[in-house]
Amino acid sequence: MRWGIWRMNSCIKLLYLLIVLLASQASWSYDIQTDTNAFPTFAEKTPLTPKEALYQEYNTDLYESSQDFSDHAYWHKITFPRAYPFSKQTFYLELDYYVIEELDFYVFHDTQLVEHLSRGALQDWNKLSAVYDGILIPITLSPFNETHLLIRKAGESPLLTPMHLLNSTEAEFSRQHKLIFWTAIISCLVILLAHNALLFTMLRQAGFIYYLGLNALVFIALSIITGFSRWLFNETVSQWLVANIFLIFGVGAWLLFRFSVHFLREVQVPSPSSFIARHGDWVFILFFLSIAFFQVKTVAILFAGIEVFLFISCTYWGIKAFLRGFIAVRFYLFSWFFLILGSLINTLLFWKLIPINDFTEAIFPAFSIIQLLGFSFALADKAKQSERNRQLQLLTDQSTGLPNRSFYFDELPNQLQSRIKNQNPMALVIIDIINHHALSQAFGPAKADAVMCELMQDIHLHLQSIEGLKAFHLPNKTHTKLIRMTAKNLAFISTTPDLLESQIQQAQKVLEHPTLLNKIQFRHQYKMGSALFPSQANNLDKLYQNALIAHNSVTFSSGNWAPFTNELKSDHAQQLTIITLLREDIRNGKLHYHVQPQVCLRTNKIIGGEVLLRWHNEQLGPVSPAEFVPLAEQAGLIYPLTEMLFEKVFAWASQHQAIIKTTSLSLNISALDLLQANFAQKVNASINTHQLIPEQFTIEITETSMFHNNDIVNNNVEELYAAGFKLSIDDFGIGYSSMLNLVALKTNELKIDQFFVMGLFTQKSNQYLCQNMIRLCQQLNITSVAEGIEDQQTLQTLKDWNCEIGQGYYLYKPMTPDDYLRLLENSICE
Repeated sequence: MRWGIWRMNSCIKLLYLLIVLLASQASWSYDIQTDTNAFPTFAEKTPLTPKEALYQEYNTDLYESSQDFSDHAYWHKITFPRAYPFSKQTFYLELDYYVIEELDFYVFHDTQLVEHLSRGALQDWNKLSAVYDGILIPITLSPFNETHLLIRKAGESPLLTPMHLLNSTEAEFSRQHKLIFWTAIISCLVILLAHNALLFTMLRQAGFIYYLGLNALVFIALSIITGFSRWLFNETVSQWLVANIFLIFGVGAWLLFRFSVHFLREVQVPSPSSFIARHGDWVFILFFLSIAFFQVKTVAILFAGIEVFLFISCTYWGIKAFLRGFIAVRFYLFSWFFLILGSLINTLLFWKLIPINDFTEAIFPAFSIIQLLGFSFALADKAKQSERNRQLQLLTDQSTGLPNRSFYFDELPNQLQSRIKNQNPMALVIIDIINHHALSQAFGPAKADAVMCELMQDIHLHLQSIEGLKAFHLPNKTHTKLIRMTAKNLAFISTTPDLLESQIQQAQKVLEHPTLLNKIQFRHQYKMGSALFPSQANNLDKLYQNALIAHNSVTFSSGNWAPFTNELKSDHAQQLTIITLLREDIRNGKLHYHVQPQVCLRTNKIIGGEVLLRWHNEQLGPVSPAEFVPLAEQAGLIYPLTEMLFEKVFAWASQHQAIIKTTSLSLNISALDLLQANFAQKVNASINTHQLIPEQFTIEITETSMFHNNDIVNNNVEELYAAGFKLSIDDFGIGYSSMLNLVALKTNELKIDQFFVMGLFTQKSNQYLCQNMIRLCQQLNITSVAEGIEDQQTLQTLKDWNCEIGQGYYLYKPMTPDDYLRLLENSICE
């Protein structure tokens, strides 16, 4: 940026020197207008020949009107005394205004016409020199008679004729001066155009094409105003440009308008829904139409109105964008100031409100180049800001503005480089909001995300005031002390691990503060884990891993926070081993099942059995379902595990239909299974393949709040129920208890968890709960099943309360499928 500003300052200084050089010409020339204040002028009512015009009466009072818009031609007459006897003295008349449509110069020696030169913008120039030197008219004085110069001018544009009378030396200097001036202007514009075209090919910004068009239009407009259009183009092209000068100005103004809209679009300035953004182009369309129907003077007034419109709009937009933090607009405002000032000066010249001279003539080209330079810097600055914004988007969470996971792994090591190198102690704390998924199911993802973002912002604001926490610096120069690692995981770093417990307690105050949602206050459920650097990890990757291990070990029995220990690492390694071996045994079909009979408590007969999954690994030995099933759910193995179990049970049942046809079998599934879109289809396809009757099977689901308002779950339940399967809520009364599930899952059966049954006589509350759950089943006309019957007293009590089905070690222990078949055969024989 400093290099860019230095370059711009250098260019401004160079242009300033060019203006001063041009202005200095006035001290070396004889300004006819300044000396006489007004030329003798004649208004042509009817067409005249030059000789007829020579004898007309000229009046200086008409000079002012001859400098304005006019419907007829004007003549100026300048008389020179005769030259020194027998010498040919030559003077040169120079004009600074180049857009008069018809401009003729007639030189008379007394009454004899000796020279006629045409220099009008819409005329073919005669006697054009090899090197174009502008409107420089040679006047050779007669040594014997007076010399008269008649100037005839006509056209729809202002007929401004500021002139300088130069001697030969001054004329040569003026030629060189013009050549340097035009060369400098053309070179600057061409270099800018090439530079900006290269930038466009690299940046590919949509608004850049408007800037390139503006660059080209400024080049053409300057060539017309300053007179070097005939140096660049042939007569035909030059004349067409002059004839359509306001079309060129209008297109340039429109390009500037579109460029501004695109340049500031990033900060929604102007608003896409605003009237000016949607209909601003019509201002220019109406202006273009007016060119075809109105005179130049009217069109000039309309264009002045467009300049005012652009000045107010673009200045307001630029300031508004800057106030919104769009830093790149500073060069835009700088350029806009020079563009408006240059355009204003040009308008004042056009309306003859300020005189045309070398200085005022040079201001507009110089300011045009400065504003083009400024816009170029503005685009480069915007590209840099866009790159910063892109980096910010990559490193931050868009919903909260907090640093994200990429920031932690890609950027944070750079910011902590000194601490890591010096092994300065610090601690990483992970916060896991565990009820995020439940909120999504209950209130919808959008509402849940909004609540999570609000909570994270509250934690962020609270952490800002806690001393000893690391501040993370973002590309937009802001800083925060909180990182959003995932949708529900947050992290912060303590640089004072000795104060970690106090810092965590302060964070917990925010987490435990109730949140209002749909007029209901609830408290977030969360887990926290921490790990220390460098004692427990020597890099940020390992630090994060250990903090995750710690937070996964939280059981809520001893609080919401667990620090990392080596024992936890061993447990985590054990879990990874179990998952690896489980995946292998599922693939090879090495898991098996037992069946625990279920008894009708009214008749004491076996009415069915519950299928219980078992796993005996060659390396680990027997592994409890309570250990490997949760790990299977975490690792995504529950789906193939359930599919393998159903396939084994259905295959076995199809081989022994004669024995089990009067009984039922209950199969457990995970709540996650019902979240598979095609789960019911797979189950139905499998049971049809084995030619079994769905009514013989009960699918037991561990009740969970994730079922609420979930279309996938509802569709699966509908398909299973329609096929004939019975549905049972397992472990009712624990976990995410909800009466809604009894209706939502079209429940046929409710299983009372063994936690209540086994404590029937040790906890008075268990008796009330069990009795009421049995009564609830009777009222809803669904089957009640009691698990965990371990003694005669419990069995008799459940019978007295009219519980329908019992299951437990006192009745029957889980057994192999073959033993279960023999048990059924024996019970039939009895």
